[in-house]
Amino acid sequence: MSSPDASEPPSPYAWYVLAVMFSVTALNVADRNILQVLLQPIKEEFQVSDTAMGLLVGTGFAVVHIFASLLIARWADRGVRRSIIALGLVVWSGLTLLSGFTRSYWQLLMARVGVSAAEGAGSAPAHSLLCDYFPLDRRARAMAIFGMGGIAGMGLGLALGGTIAEIHGWRAAFFVLGLPGVLLAIVLRLSVREPERGRLDDTEPPDAPPAAREVLRYLLGRRSFVHMVLGAGYHAFAGMGAGAFNIAYLMRIHEMTIGEASRIFVLVGPLLAAVSAFAGGYLADALGRRDVRWYMWIPAGSALLALPFSIAFVLWPADSTFLIGERVLPLALLVIIPASLFGGMWNGPTLAMTQSIAPAHMRSFASALTTGSYNLIGMGLGPLAVGLVSDALHPRLGVDAIRYGLLIVGLAHVLGAMHHWLAARHLSEDLGRSG
Repeated sequence: MSSPDASEPPSPYAWYVLAVMFSVTALNVADRNILQVLLQPIKEEFQVSDTAMGLLVGTGFAVVHIFASLLIARWADRGVRRSIIALGLVVWSGLTLLSGFTRSYWQLLMARVGVSAAEGAGSAPAHSLLCDYFPLDRRARAMAIFGMGGIAGMGLGLALGGTIAEIHGWRAAFFVLGLPGVLLAIVLRLSVREPERGRLDDTEPPDAPPAAREVLRYLLGRRSFVHMVLGAGYHAFAGMGAGAFNIAYLMRIHEMTIGEASRIFVLVGPLLAAVSAFAGGYLADALGRRDVRWYMWIPAGSALLALPFSIAFVLWPADSTFLIGERVLPLALLVIIPASLFGGMWNGPTLAMTQSIAPAHMRSFASALTTGSYNLIGMGLGPLAVGLVSDALHPRLGVDAIRYGLLIVGLAHVLGAMHHWLAARHLSEDLGRSG
């Protein structure tokens, strides 16, 4: 199906839709990642291990999330994506609020499992929707901006959650982050129009969406898609594994308070990662017009540039400090700045290309397979790996054990870069075959 819209710049309304989806993913990630900043006080109140907290923050969430994402994606490839996103937003926001009423580790785990299922509506349907507002040569930029919403949400969760927890306790943080989602869901449902599916593509959609096994056969038959999913999984394993424990690391090793650690880390972590995400999408769209392989070369190269600084951050001596005014801060906070500036570049190009390889009637499922896989590998296994290593080494190393948990997961960036490099070898062929 050829459309003249495919060669025109996105309309102002398309940018409005992107702004709404940016806000949705910001709340999605804020609600999902609030546990990162609250990990230490929850661990202390419920008297559980780092491994148990890794299960709570990561594995318990991710296993449910991938299956829910795939089911919701199949629904979104047939149904009204706007309404599916709005419904999911109401449910996960309500369950986030209820998390503040829990009185045991297991109650909180069950509430977070519910959040993980509902948040399956937050990514895949939105990715598919945005592809019908932004053409191929602008998708990496659009997906990078959409991804920046997640980084903004992480920053919101860290800064706001940490400040509220320091003053009013960790339960109050859940209350404050849970309420805005209901209001945004109303705005989304009333103001976002459902576009014609595949209107910016050159292929005619089938009369009915294919069976799930046919979609899997199609996507897994594209070697670049498989390598992109694996690459994203390894990057997520490193990033989400470390992200779950970064605030706890600053509190344990560098003796920062929960409020101070969360507010300052936002500036050198998520804020700069947002710049990285936008730069990655912009560069990929600009260089990809010359050679489509740049969409994969940028994620591969940027991850390797970030890695040495990520390692230095977790190994930096606790007594190495600097002054801002009268405040003494750990020098490790400066060391992580280059890692943040390069570390987020992989997300936008990866999402743009997995969506572009998939035909319009498979895009929600392709997105769910991509994000679900890297959430399962990254969120499901990353925090758990950090917790297991930290608990295993704690009898010998004490609080320093967390350093080596963070170090081990960070090395996964090398494998992620390798798979993105391999994806570049097949990308041109697979884009030519999509449709």
